[in-house]
Amino acid sequence: MSVSAPGQGQVLRARVTAAQGWIVTEPGARPRLVSEPWITIEGPNIVAVGHGPSARPPDAQTDTQTLVYDLGQSLLLPGLVNAHSHAFQRAIRGATHRRGQGDPSSFWSWRDAMYRVANSLDPEGVYTQTRACFAEMLARGITCVGEFHYLHHQPSGEPYPDPNALSLAVVRAARSVGLRLCLLEVYYARAGAGAGPLPEQRRFCDRSVDAYLARFEALRASTKPELDPESNPESAPWLSFGVTPHSVRAVPADALRELARYANEHRLPIHAHVSEQPLENQQCLEEYGRTPLEVFADAGCLDRPGAFTAVHAIHVDDSDLERMRGHQICACPSTEADLGDGVIPARRWREHGATLALGSDSNAVIDLLQEGRLLEMHERLAQRARLCLTDTDGQVAPVLLDAATIGGAQALGQPLLGKLAVGSPFDALALDLDHWLLRGVAPEHTLDALLLAGSAEPISQVWVGGRRRI
Repeated sequence: MSVSAPGQGQVLRARVTAAQGWIVTEPGARPRLVSEPWITIEGPNIVAVGHGPSARPPDAQTDTQTLVYDLGQSLLLPGLVNAHSHAFQRAIRGATHRRGQGDPSSFWSWRDAMYRVANSLDPEGVYTQTRACFAEMLARGITCVGEFHYLHHQPSGEPYPDPNALSLAVVRAARSVGLRLCLLEVYYARAGAGAGPLPEQRRFCDRSVDAYLARFEALRASTKPELDPESNPESAPWLSFGVTPHSVRAVPADALRELARYANEHRLPIHAHVSEQPLENQQCLEEYGRTPLEVFADAGCLDRPGAFTAVHAIHVDDSDLERMRGHQICACPSTEADLGDGVIPARRWREHGATLALGSDSNAVIDLLQEGRLLEMHERLAQRARLCLTDTDGQVAPVLLDAATIGGAQALGQPLLGKLAVGSPFDALALDLDHWLLRGVAPEHTLDALLLAGSAEPISQVWVGGRRRI
């Protein structure tokens, strides 16, 4: 394994210790705060965990293949998993906050600004914007991202000589930064019921589902040697894929059925935008007489337990809530607030057995700890009450941490990620407990302070697959 920066060599074994405070997520157990924790790593994976000097294995000072890292006054957390990102949209950060004459200042006017940027990028531009976005994610403790990628072709709609040039630019950006990537390849077909794509949407669209699947298969085949550059089949992959119908607005029901069939056959995660805007629901009812989630369910997208992730899922009814039991809801509260989408009914989703995940979406803000806090705070505003998203002990912070880690990992089909447990890769972040945000906070309140009153600012170190990247 390596906990050094790229290019500084590797070692086979290391122990990482934190002198005060550690959250460990073991399968089937609650996160817990312990003192003097230690983790032993071999290759990219965790092979032992424990705490206290009496339980720690002896340091092999004479073994040149072993390194011991003392993190001092730090809090060690699992690497964060970002379940929904549009990396290129970082290019419009700050550029959509002035009202023009006659501008309704809505989601739809924001979308026009986004389209202008989307159609200005060539493959190198996509790489540059994506790399900048992914580098910021890594610095904020995100070690795996689900990139909801729909820039596929030239602005005219004609494929590049390599039809996957833009997707490969995203893969290259992730590898350059050292971030795990689940590439959620989007299928996009139309502007709405009975309408072809708008001119500004043409580069999103493949000619047909068959053309999309052929391109998808070619992409998976061309990147297969890169899936695990450490050549360790027992570790989580650095690159994975998901089948991604953009929305019921952009994908007709017959295409949804074909996409669901392929994803279920290959056991790939399925992601889609769902009920983000009331107009989306209204148009879906006019076309099908059913809600968007009913259409996805009828197409087979929800047939496989845990396979489907509904992004946003704000404007839903009681039957929709029950329909997503055992699947994932990806909330993106900063973007949902920015666009005036509405407030996701997070408490009700949890009551109906859905798993919450978090995403940075438009990347105007990249901080999953803040996304978690906004999820709780939006619920408080909606309910006019405090402490809404609580676990069985009445605590909020562990619920938000789960959404930022294992919930996202579940959404991306990566069950080994999002936890510090034996057999999982060492994807982790360390927070400086002497940072002004956490200085003086009682140890038992550290996680609450971080997730309900803090941000990613105290992050001092980040590892991905045992390699120290920050």
